[in-house]
Amino acid sequence: MKPSAILRSFAFRIYGAFALCILLLLLFNWTLNSFVFADHYRSQKEAVLTTTYESINSWSGDRDSLSAYLEQHTASQNMSILIWNEHRIVYTNAQTAYEPGFGSFPFLAPLDMANNSYTVTDRSATGANGSHTAGDAMTLYGRTQAGINVMLRIPLSDTHESTAIANRFLLWSSLATLAISCVVAVLLVRSFTRPISRLSRMAQSMAALDFRDRYVSTGHDELAELGKNLNTMSQTMEQTLSELKTANARLLGDMEKSERQDEARRSFISNVSHELKTPIALIQTYSEGLRENAAGSPEEREYYCHVIEDEAQRLSQIISRMTMLMQLESGKADLQIERFDIRALCERLLERYAPLFEERRVPLPTLPNESSYVWGDALLIENVLTNYTTNALNHVNEGGCIRIDWHIVSEDVLRIAVYNSGSHIPEEEATHIWESFYKVDKARTRAYGGTGIGLSVVAAIMQVHRMPYGVRNTDEGVEFFIELPIK
Repeated sequence: MKPSAILRSFAFRIYGAFALCILLLLLFNWTLNSFVFADHYRSQKEAVLTTTYESINSWSGDRDSLSAYLEQHTASQNMSILIWNEHRIVYTNAQTAYEPGFGSFPFLAPLDMANNSYTVTDRSATGANGSHTAGDAMTLYGRTQAGINVMLRIPLSDTHESTAIANRFLLWSSLATLAISCVVAVLLVRSFTRPISRLSRMAQSMAALDFRDRYVSTGHDELAELGKNLNTMSQTMEQTLSELKTANARLLGDMEKSERQDEARRSFISNVSHELKTPIALIQTYSEGLRENAAGSPEEREYYCHVIEDEAQRLSQIISRMTMLMQLESGKADLQIERFDIRALCERLLERYAPLFEERRVPLPTLPNESSYVWGDALLIENVLTNYTTNALNHVNEGGCIRIDWHIVSEDVLRIAVYNSGSHIPEEEATHIWESFYKVDKARTRAYGGTGIGLSVVAAIMQVHRMPYGVRNTDEGVEFFIELPIK
């Protein structure tokens, strides 16, 4: 990460704020020690003196109980106490009686102040020779409401030296605390910023329309709640985007389908017009010839009638197959799904087409011995196999053969294939043969009376069954196939 980026990072700001708080706390403590501590120390000492005086002033018990009270409550204060009345000592603690600062007690005369009053001074204690003692002390002089004289003295430490020592100790301890705190801050801030970084990366992915990232957290804090909300938003946006893409693809598909349908409709109308024009023209021509007695002999009239019948039959086939194709493609054909024996269906088909096989001098195919049951519309599947068989008869080479066979291609699918020896279908035209009126060899198709609709009807039938179909070139011929479910 670049230095500028580090300085702008959230973690660096937290580190800086943490260190600044430690430094401000150090400065605050140093200020208190330097300018407030001394006054606070003296005020505390003065409070001890005045509290003790108030206790003596309000004491109502005897002398012994007063002595016991003072020894108990002032032992930890290192306080010197002297109580006297008319040059007679009422109470003093041991260290005070022999303290050089008191000397021979020349001042045991009554204090020059009113009863129930006192004064506090923090002057240095004075020795017997009138010199100051080394240590400072704070002294309270007072007279009780009963006229008893009281002197309380408590030693004072050198606060300037103590403050300097405390400030030096505070400096080093604060620096150590700052170092330790920075290490702790790094660990804590990482625990805070790591989930924030993950959330930031997730937000960047969402901005790039990538919704695969998910925030994973075991906590229950605000960041976990934010991550949960981002996950929900990501899932919602992903679902919404998926729906939009699906709707857009469907719209584009519908538009393309509509365009293809329009194009197919125009092509279909053009092909229908072309296909119907020839038989109609031939019927019209030969009909006019018969009416005008153009055929002079019975043989010619027979020929004219044969042409008219043939073209009428061809016209009927075109219309019939066009009707079936339109019903299938429009979804108006009702499927009658049933379980039937494909072998029995092929036997009926070969029995019906046996004369054509004999006429073309092609041996009848030998079917597999075992029965095989499939699911489908038996009439429509028979139409498919009829188209495949007639197509094979029309394209088998001289002296060739036709085979009808089936085998299982997967656990629950049976493939039925019709093979004929002969010329291959060019690879570039293999995908077009399923289109309406498409003919690989137009002259040959016309010669055997093909309409160009048979294979498009096959495609439509298998599409409504939602099952595969196709064609493939083999070593010596062509194989057309369909697949049907066994279960």
